[in-house]
Amino acid sequence: MTEGELAALLAQHAARHSVPGAALGILREGVATTACYGVADITTGEPVTAGTRFSAGSLTKTMVATVIASLAEAGRLSLDDPVAAHVPELRAGDWAGRATLRDLLANRSGLPLRVDLEFGFERRQDQDDGALSRLVAETATGGPADDFWSYTNVGWCVLGRVVETVTGGAWEDAMQRQLFDRAGMGEAAFVTRGVAQRRAMGHEAGADGVVPVEPLVTRAYGPAGTSAVTSVTDLLRFAAWHLQDPSLARLRDAHAEVSIYGWLDAWCLGWARFDWEGGPVWGWDGLINGERSVLRLVPGQQAAVVLMTNCGTGRAMYRSLFTELMAALFRIGVPPLRLEAAAGAAGDLSRFAGRYAWPDRQVDVTATANGLLLADEDGQTEALPLDERTFLTDPADPDSPTVTFGAFDAVGRPRVLYDVLWGLPRLDR
Repeated sequence: MTEGELAALLAQHAARHSVPGAALGILREGVATTACYGVADITTGEPVTAGTRFSAGSLTKTMVATVIASLAEAGRLSLDDPVAAHVPELRAGDWAGRATLRDLLANRSGLPLRVDLEFGFERRQDQDDGALSRLVAETATGGPADDFWSYTNVGWCVLGRVVETVTGGAWEDAMQRQLFDRAGMGEAAFVTRGVAQRRAMGHEAGADGVVPVEPLVTRAYGPAGTSAVTSVTDLLRFAAWHLQDPSLARLRDAHAEVSIYGWLDAWCLGWARFDWEGGPVWGWDGLINGERSVLRLVPGQQAAVVLMTNCGTGRAMYRSLFTELMAALFRIGVPPLRLEAAAGAAGDLSRFAGRYAWPDRQVDVTATANGLLLADEDGQTEALPLDERTFLTDPADPDSPTVTFGAFDAVGRPRVLYDVLWGLPRLDR
C-alpha cells in the first residue's frame, strides 16, 4: 500500500466518523510510513502532520510498564518486589504488602477500588512534585479489593510513584531519560510542564456537529494518561523498540485470560492481547477527552500500526479502518463488532441478578423477560444479550456499547460486572 493509498484510506474513514484530524502510521520490518488527515483544531485550522502531538491517554500506561521493565532489566527493582518495598506511603497498607509490582502491571493487585480514586480528576488539580505521592497515599486506606482482574487508573499512578522512588526524581524525568530519549521519541512531552506546541485539540461529535472540548490534564493522574502527549512518528519509534528489544517481550506474556467484548482477549503487563484471525496481535488504546489513540503490534511480522485521532468517535473509526487495513497489509482478520441482540443467547438470565458494587458506586442487576435491567445512581439501562456473557446497552456508543460479566462460578453465576474495563464485584454471593 503506497503512502497515497494510505492517506486516501485514512481520509475515507475519518470522514465517515466525523473525525476532524487523524494521523496513521505503519511500521513493517523497520520501514515507517505515515499519513495524515484534516486539522488538529477546528478553531485554528492547523493541519495535522506527522509531528502533531496528540494525547497519549492510557497508552501512557504501556509506556510506564516499559520503564518498569527497563529498570528491572538494569537490576534496580524486580517485578516480584512487594509494592510497599518501593512506595513509602504504602508501607502500612495491607494490599501493598501482599501485592507485587507484577500484580500492578497485570491489573490484579487487590488495590482498593472506588470512584473517587479512579476518576477524581477534578478534585486533584495540584501541579507540584508531591501531587502523585499524595494521590498514592490515599490508596493505603480501605480493605483490599476482591480477587479479580480489573482495570485501574490509580494502580498505574502507584507504578509511577515506584518509578520516582527507584530513580530518585519526578516520574516525568525518568520517563524522559529511560524511554523518550532512548527510543528517540523527540516529540513526546508532558503538558503539565508547559508543552503545547503543535498539540491537537480534542473534539466531540454531536447533533450540532463537531465541537472542541477542554483537555483533561492533572499531574496526579499523569502515569494513568492525563499529561503525556506524543506523535504518530514517536509511537512508531516506541513500537520499534518493543519489536527489537528481547527484554521487553516478557511484557507480552499473558497474566489474565480475561475477555471483555470489543476490548481485549487477555491482559499481559501493560499490553492487551487480541486473538484475531492470523494473529495474535498486542496493543493498547488511549481514551481521553475528545481524543482516541490506538497502537497494535504484530511481532510475528515485525510490524506495528498506530492511529491517533482528535475526536471521541476515534474508536469507531479504528474499528472500520483496521478491519480493512489489517487484512490488506498483514492478512489479519479483525472480528466485526456485533451489535444485534440475540434473544436467549445468555441462557438463564436470573443468574446475573444481584448487586455489584464498590464502596462509592453500586449497580443493581435484575432479570427481565428478554434481558437485564441495570440500575445505578444515574438511572436505569436496558441490557440485551449478545452472547453468554455480553449484553448490549447502547449501540450508538463508539467506545463501550456493551457490558460484560466475568469470573463465573461453578454454577454459572458471574462474580464481576465489567463496566467498560472496570470490574464491580458481586456482593450477594
